[in-house]
Amino acid sequence: MKKSIQIGLLLLNDGEVKSKHRISQSLPGIRSISPNQKKNSRFEISTTLRKWREENFQIQSVEEFAGHCLKVGLDQDRWDRLKSHENPHCLLLMPKIGGDPHLVVVNEKEWIKNMGEELDEFDILMVAKNDSDLPSQVLQPEVDTLEIKSPFSAAQMELLKRTREIKESMNSILTGTLTGNGNYRHLILSGPAGLGKTHLIRTFFEMHTVPNVRITGAVSRFSLGIRLAVIMRNRDPNETLFIHIDDADVAFRNEEGCNLLKQMLFDDKAFVYEKNIGPLLLSFPTEVREAVESFRTEGSFGFRVPLSNVVFIITTNIPYPADTEVRRHLGRNGHSGILVHRNAIRSRCRYRSLDFNNEQRWAWIADAFMENGQIRADQNFVIKNMLDFLWEYRAVAQEHTIRAAEIMLKIAEEKPTTYIKEWKNEFLWNLN
Repeated sequence: MKKSIQIGLLLLNDGEVKSKHRISQSLPGIRSISPNQKKNSRFEISTTLRKWREENFQIQSVEEFAGHCLKVGLDQDRWDRLKSHENPHCLLLMPKIGGDPHLVVVNEKEWIKNMGEELDEFDILMVAKNDSDLPSQVLQPEVDTLEIKSPFSAAQMELLKRTREIKESMNSILTGTLTGNGNYRHLILSGPAGLGKTHLIRTFFEMHTVPNVRITGAVSRFSLGIRLAVIMRNRDPNETLFIHIDDADVAFRNEEGCNLLKQMLFDDKAFVYEKNIGPLLLSFPTEVREAVESFRTEGSFGFRVPLSNVVFIITTNIPYPADTEVRRHLGRNGHSGILVHRNAIRSRCRYRSLDFNNEQRWAWIADAFMENGQIRADQNFVIKNMLDFLWEYRAVAQEHTIRAAEIMLKIAEEKPTTYIKEWKNEFLWNLN
């Protein structure tokens, strides 16, 4: 006997509930929902959403609409939770602006909070006790010729295409760094905080079994040298090691830091610390002290860590200028200071910048929440709504980053009926 589930459909406009609908349907078998059925259901959902936005939504369509939403929104986790509940409930949140409805499995307490214990003037009750009661259109096999429209405008889709091209180029550059192909050994990736530079590098290394170490550059140059000494002490000098220096802004923020970086990457291919380190050694843990001492020579005050077998991948928030920018500064005031040093480093490394305009930044963020250019089916409504919000307010939002998008999804999970207002309070407070 199939289990009956209670479905609450909430029609939302700017986060406010405009009407509520109660439907009872049988829980379909998840294995019986074919990809073609989901494809057809997404098409029908899009049609219904368009009617809702055009103020042409028919109450008689609610039952059929809920059936389509179940086919699209049910994944194994949601199905297991509904199956395990004695009296299962779920909510369908349907916005006037956004993507497909979002299916949320709730307990009875959450059901009552959103739907109430009794029917009210906003409620409509519709009952379908088994599959034979569902509209025949839900049960018909779908055809392969249906095409689902792109979830965004043509301009946005072009931006997403460009983002994938950039990421493919990045992957090619990183692969070249691994194989040694090309004219340059090291890679510098710059861009504003929160766009996933660290995640990009970490994911790449997870896909390639090569020796690699991540260290932070948000430390003094002395601390960076100590860390390199510990890493390199027991390394095979014939084995190439990839070291990712993350958040390298502090260690290389001034001219002295840039000179050190050039020394590490190109000139000496070593970290050299020339000041007297003797008095400090006694305060180090044994492992650290022994590592540093292994790179000291007799009579020297400091220490020297060879790095000839290291490939550095450096992520930073600071842009490294091209020749044209340096020349522009030279022509204006006669000198360009630290820009010359950063340009010299850039010219001898592979270099990429993620410093996009607002539109391309949106696409970079959006692509992080998509798979093969499509919004993931299990979260299509919330992600689409979040990306629409970021697009609409891309020029004025307080934060426009992958990190902000992750926070938005967390807010939507915790407050499924009021999250748009919460997003505005969190990221648009400057407009209030």
